[in-house]
Amino acid sequence: MRAFATAICVLMLLVAAVSAQQRSAPAPPKLPPLSYTCAHHPDVLEDRPGTCPLCKLALVPVRLDSSWMCPVHTTVIETERGTCRLCQRQLVPVTVSLTWTCRSDNAEHLEPGVCSDGSPRIGQRALRPHGNHNPRHGGQFFMAPDNWHHIEGAYPTARSFRLYVYDDYGRPLPADKLKDVQARVVTKETFDPATRKTTELSAFPLRMTRNRGYLEARVDSATLPAEMTAKVRFGSDADEHRFDFTFEALTQEPAAPTSVPQAAKAAPATAPAPVVAATPARGQPGTVVDMPLTMAGIVSDLQRKDAEVRDLIARGDFAAVWVPAFAAKDLAISLEPHLAHLQVGKRDIGESALARLVRGAWLLDAAGDVGNRQQIEAAYSTFSAGVADVVAAFQ
Repeated sequence: MRAFATAICVLMLLVAAVSAQQRSAPAPPKLPPLSYTCAHHPDVLEDRPGTCPLCKLALVPVRLDSSWMCPVHTTVIETERGTCRLCQRQLVPVTVSLTWTCRSDNAEHLEPGVCSDGSPRIGQRALRPHGNHNPRHGGQFFMAPDNWHHIEGAYPTARSFRLYVYDDYGRPLPADKLKDVQARVVTKETFDPATRKTTELSAFPLRMTRNRGYLEARVDSATLPAEMTAKVRFGSDADEHRFDFTFEALTQEPAAPTSVPQAAKAAPATAPAPVVAATPARGQPGTVVDMPLTMAGIVSDLQRKDAEVRDLIARGDFAAVWVPAFAAKDLAISLEPHLAHLQVGKRDIGESALARLVRGAWLLDAAGDVGNRQQIEAAYSTFSAGVADVVAAFQ
């Protein structure tokens, strides 16, 4: 009997020790939510399973996160901002996909876990297509409507416009592909709204420079801010795309580090960084916006975001338009529960206005990516009208 009681006491002590250990163990890092993308059209990104709107294939799950990458050594991807351990350049923000794998096989998993040999799965961060929209030469960066090419326009001197062309990962196009690009830069043109016809008054061909990896044109001198339009075909039989630039100042190449510390030169490659939670990437479900507590506060914030979008478009800062537009989208979604508090007539108006505002935000995001002013202004017309009707319904 005494032996039995002793055994019970020992068992209780073991249970208590395990419970205390579990309570003191750090919680596993919170993972970004699953998104769903198309294997052939990675710019398609949804927050639930479905089919691709472009090719009708089933969407596949992916876990996206924000990371920091070296602009020169693209294999250097870190979880926090800082400098490249190889060349000391400032890291740039990128969107990566998270996977976990085992040394014993090449299978990729969307969750951390344990391998068949008992070792933990290894976390990996890989740049995804359209994950790097950072200009490399101090210019303005846009995605082409073909959803593969990306371009950067730079204005380094008062008489020179340069066009850099990249692939879907933000890598410079090789010379044999760059030579197929046909482009010109337009500095003066008129548009007849009645006939929808554009007449170019001053245009300059963009030509490939020898061993420099970009197209360049010598343009007429312009006062700042300077407005220019690049019209580009990525092949003789391809459609022509329009990219509108507004340069408030001459662009400047990022300064290269004057020296690299010996420790950085000798630093060996390190294992993939452990996965940690980070701010959701652009367009990714789960982006956090601080919401006002009252309906009046939400409406007031919507008006401020509308003004921010309008100001960015006026300045030609198209790449930044998505920030206030998406914030307005989230504000609009937060108003949906308040529809029940409106009068019947205003409820129908408000519901339709919220839908148009959200659609306008996505249109602004897409138009801002490709840098076409006409498309951006058309998208803003939808967005702004939605904001105005929301304000009228909820005030």
